[in-house]
Amino acid sequence: MSNEIFINILENEAIIATLTAWFIAQTMKVIFVSIKKKKFSPLSYFIPGGFPSSHSASVSALSTVIGFEAGFNSPIFAVSIAFTVFVLYDASVLRRAAQKQAQSLNDLIEFINLKGMEPLREVLGHSWVEISAGCILGILVGLIVLL
Repeated sequence: MSNEIFINILENEAIIATLTAWFIAQTMKVIFVSIKKKKFSPLSYFIPGGFPSSHSASVSALSTVIGFEAGFNSPIFAVSIAFTVFVLYDASVLRRAAQKQAQSLNDLIEFINLKGMEPLREVLGHSWVEISAGCILGILVGLIVLL
């Protein structure tokens, strides 16, 4: 029984597309960061922000597969689109606000010269270019998985 569940998961095109889109986007980030720093940077797989957005790539791939498999007028496609919109909003607006707060706190820490306090990570959110690139990547991955 458990083997059947595992096989079903491995054959689920929505899962395959979502994970593939995430992996490709994160790999692209590692390549771009490594080129920029002129040094291989595998830890970029785990750093938020950057080009392209793996969040938008993942949810766009998911919605693409669901739309084609369940129908663009299905309730599950509507749920996936709502989920996609919330993730894109979070990746841009909410995380961008957290990014600005981190920058302000880091400036304050530096101004009052607090020793021993590590600076907060400032690059958390995505620009609309990063989000759009992730969406395009996700849609393409979803379509390729469906072939």
